[in-house]
Amino acid sequence: MQKRFTGFWILLKRSFILQNSNIILGVGIRGTGQVALQHIIAIQKNPNAQVVAICGRDLDKVKTIIKNFNLRAKGYVNYEDMLLDVNVDIVSECMPNYLHADEAVLAFKAGKHLILEKPAGINREQTDKILQASKESGKLGVCSLVLRWHPLVCNIKKLLKQNAFGDVYFVQTDYWHGIKKDFSSYSWIRKKEFAGGAMITGGCHAVDISRYLNGEITEVFAYKNKNRDDFDYDTTYDATVKFENGSLGRISATLDGVAFPYQFNIDLLGKEGAIRGNKFYSNKLIENQDDWCVLPCETPDSGSVNHHPFSDEINNLINGILNGEEILCPIEEACKSMNAVYAIMESADTGKPVVIR
Repeated sequence: MQKRFTGFWILLKRSFILQNSNIILGVGIRGTGQVALQHIIAIQKNPNAQVVAICGRDLDKVKTIIKNFNLRAKGYVNYEDMLLDVNVDIVSECMPNYLHADEAVLAFKAGKHLILEKPAGINREQTDKILQASKESGKLGVCSLVLRWHPLVCNIKKLLKQNAFGDVYFVQTDYWHGIKKDFSSYSWIRKKEFAGGAMITGGCHAVDISRYLNGEITEVFAYKNKNRDDFDYDTTYDATVKFENGSLGRISATLDGVAFPYQFNIDLLGKEGAIRGNKFYSNKLIENQDDWCVLPCETPDSGSVNHHPFSDEINNLINGILNGEEILCPIEEACKSMNAVYAIMESADTGKPVVIR
């Protein structure tokens, strides 16, 4: 009887997936910058999604994008007008950081699913607003803390699920990105009122991957300094952190490294092995291992949005909407990472440890 019942649900699920394979979800792109263009490319690769609207401040630029990508999409200048478009099922929010919260809230209130570029707000109040709107809407949202979909991070996560390194006692993640003057967002990313700060605009990736790989952060103690005159906020942070599982870690973020290439470091130490970037050592998986093994996949060592796994992120959301697939970085997770970011900034400001509740 149990086998017949299980078989029935498998057939029902397959039928549901086949029915949904013909559904096309309309996506409205909010923004016309480099990230928005990459979102369009990713959406065009998904058979169940179509760009049906683009909204930007410059209508001529919007029309140019529609033409260049050969889109059957409406162009908007007013964001609220795009939200009234019944063909828009999903909003892709790609505006500068300071606009994320207000525009995410409006999207949820309009009954849209959401692709939210990181960060999920630039202060606690904004992050709380996003989280509350997400819960009240009943719609799905994904945040572009894109390293969760990166091949290296996926492989490390699988190794951790196999307990390849034993009990983890130390994790370090570093976001080192020297923002040069030719960076596409340079005009606004160096202003705190628009970007939020180094930990918010870039360090959120390092915080999120530490949490994703090793669990909740419960306490932080951090330092900061400033090493360039063209930014109006502190550009380097270093934090010591405690995790809920009793392990320790460090998280750093800098926007100062113009003298060397972009680098995202992942180091993890366990009682039975370790990870250092794409190299791993595991006494549990490989007997008599006497040197590092290399994971044959790319590393997250590019700050260019062209290399971000937006396709995997957007496919994840589409599959979540149509087939109930679990979202790898839902809005709630992004907000938890931002709360840890704010704790690091508070500690650096006050010179005192901060407990995260």
